[in-house]
Amino acid sequence: MTQDDPFQKFRTLLEAHYAFPCVYTHKFIGKNSSIFRTSVEEFEKKFIGLTRSSERLSASGKHLSLTYDYHAVNADEVIALAVETQKINDLIYIL
Repeated sequence: MTQDDPFQKFRTLLEAHYAFPCVYTHKFIGKNSSIFRTSVEEFEKKFIGLTRSSERLSASGKHLSLTYDYHAVNADEVIALAVETQKINDLIYIL
């Protein structure tokens, strides 16, 4: 593992647990806000092969969890998905 690649450990785990190409399930939680929803819409436009499979409000209605199926060709595509997810406004947690 090189220090130049901060995602090497994640890449190694992905390659050990997935047979690419594959459908990768990606889930994250954010505030139930218009800022979050708008940011998610922009995020979705960046990834061909990304399909929202679930949307769920928390019991209090303050948070929204989104689940996607993503047709990833390789681990680098999954890493790119995670990197772009971190840029979503009002994001709370990536699962």
